[in-house]
Amino acid sequence: MTTQVRALTWRKMALQALVGALAGAGGMLAAMQLLEGEALGWRPPQIILAGVGMIYLLMGLFVGLGIAVPARIGQRLLNVADAEEIVEERASMGGSALTCIAIGATLALLAYSTVDGANAPVTTATAFWIMLTLLVAGTLVSIALWRGFDELWRQLTIDASAIAGNILLSVCVIWGGAAAAGLAAAPHPLHLISLAFGSFLLATFIAAGRRGMMTPQ
Repeated sequence: MTTQVRALTWRKMALQALVGALAGAGGMLAAMQLLEGEALGWRPPQIILAGVGMIYLLMGLFVGLGIAVPARIGQRLLNVADAEEIVEERASMGGSALTCIAIGATLALLAYSTVDGANAPVTTATAFWIMLTLLVAGTLVSIALWRGFDELWRQLTIDASAIAGNILLSVCVIWGGAAAAGLAAAPHPLHLISLAFGSFLLATFIAAGRRGMMTPQ
């Protein structure tokens, strides 16, 4: 029985990895198609921010796909216990997916708008205000929904925030001090944005992993 469960778990992990790889490849191909013919001078800070945005975007699309297909198929794509969990959590998972997609698209847009010669649909200032609006709206929604969270999700959010804060504090102090001492280049403004969103993403995975939520179900 144990061997059968392990086999099912590994098959589920393989399916998740395959879908993730296909989604990543599709995203890169789509980006290359959109940028075809544009001789742009992407710099490291812009590439990093666009990469962080791509991760958020693909995460949102992956979760969105998992809840859009029939539940019995979605449970194989997402790390949930059974199809019933998808049905029960579809609304919250859908909101999270849309949030990730919005954040990812905005970060990629902000990065692209700062590239010299880019044919961006909006100015860098507009992209910044879009990002700021999303942050404010997301904060207000989170506050409104806080009472509806169960104890696990409340503690997970607190843990992730604490871990992200420590990551940011450590990196900012060390990097800022090294830059002041002439030992390293000062951070680019886009590095700060990448660091903030990337830190919270990493912290979320760490907090979830510590509670066993990353283990295949």
